[in-house]
Amino acid sequence: MNRTAFNHYNAGFMVNDNRREKANKIIKVLNESLGIREPALSKYLLLDIGTGNGEIASYLSAVYEVTSVDITDQRKTKNGFKFVKLIDTKLPFADQSFDIVISNHVIEHVKDAENHLSEIKRVLKDNGLVYLATPNRFWPWEVHNKIFFLHYLPKKTFNRVLRNLGRHHEDIFLLTWWELRQRVKRHFSINVVSDRICKWPSRYHMQCHPCLEKLLALIPLNIYRILTFIHPTLIVVLKKSSDLSVR
Repeated sequence: MNRTAFNHYNAGFMVNDNRREKANKIIKVLNESLGIREPALSKYLLLDIGTGNGEIASYLSAVYEVTSVDITDQRKTKNGFKFVKLIDTKLPFADQSFDIVISNHVIEHVKDAENHLSEIKRVLKDNGLVYLATPNRFWPWEVHNKIFFLHYLPKKTFNRVLRNLGRHHEDIFLLTWWELRQRVKRHFSINVVSDRICKWPSRYHMQCHPCLEKLLALIPLNIYRILTFIHPTLIVVLKKSSDLSVR
């Protein structure tokens, strides 16, 4: 196999550094959940939690009316969306303000995951949707610190060891599938999406070597569902409804 060609796709599959593709993945997942076949400008009010440099929020604003929040203003891109700086963990919006809420790789940075989910539920309209993605604690590669296996330690110990190694930037509270499901099901019904992304990565704007993608497509979808607990990233769509279930 040509190493240069393989490195172009990275080992395995993953979202690349192109934030446009990350935004397109989110849009694709939401369109499927909303029953929309083709991307189109919508009137959905969307809250993006964790603005970062603002690029994803800006790309999402091509489709939705976007408000984005963060505890610090690190924006490099400010076009197309409204930004609100958070003072504390409470979202500064009225109840049922948004049709869609995005929590993309945020919950693992939040010490009180219960409060995070409770606030999302509060500001979400009835039958609104939540796109939630977070690294899987059971996946051997820890993406924030780029190390293997160390995050299998108890969470407090993991953060303490990072401090001792001089690699600590902020506390990380990675969740397993069972931990995430337990927290989420108190507030929402859950639809797992990462199984489809594992099976058909390029459909969701993921990098994947063509040979690997063919192999992944051969595996039945129900096998990916059974193996949710070891997906690299746990991606789910949550619905605020009285039907609290896992599908």
